[in-house]
Amino acid sequence: MSATEIVKTFIRALQSGNIEVAAEQMADEFVGIGLTAQPLDKGTFLELQSRHADAMPDFSYNLHDLHEQDNRVDAFIHITGTNINDLELPMYGIPLVRATGVAIDLSEVHSEYIVQGEKIVAMSVDAVPGGGLPDLLQQVGQELPVLPRLGTEDITRLNESGDTQI
Repeated sequence: MSATEIVKTFIRALQSGNIEVAAEQMADEFVGIGLTAQPLDKGTFLELQSRHADAMPDFSYNLHDLHEQDNRVDAFIHITGTNINDLELPMYGIPLVRATGVAIDLSEVHSEYIVQGEKIVAMSVDAVPGGGLPDLLQQVGQELPVLPRLGTEDITRLNESGDTQI
């Protein structure tokens, strides 16, 4: 199977909620970059995708413009879906997002897939305004937890000591 066909099979499986088939397309050392603030390993990526599919049964990557070169596939994705069920993301410290019925429509982003041994070892998504998990949550009306701001005295102490621990 070509790298392009592996990527298409992977994305189709994710969109249909078939996590087992998606997992079969992924290497054990899979890493997903750019979908969240931190890279995702295979298990975390699949858990996040499963929760998206549960909350938005019509969740779609709208994968298009695929171009394969060697073991790399470049493409564009445009995530859409409708929040018709509750979205639970406790692993990110995000309170339960109640079903809103709101259709999400994230910005189109460039994505890259690295395939080795007929398995996807990496998926990288460019970070663009309107294109990530925070933007998805904002569209369904969920506020993200805000980290505490540094006070002037914290910044002064940080600058004087050179210490990065506050």
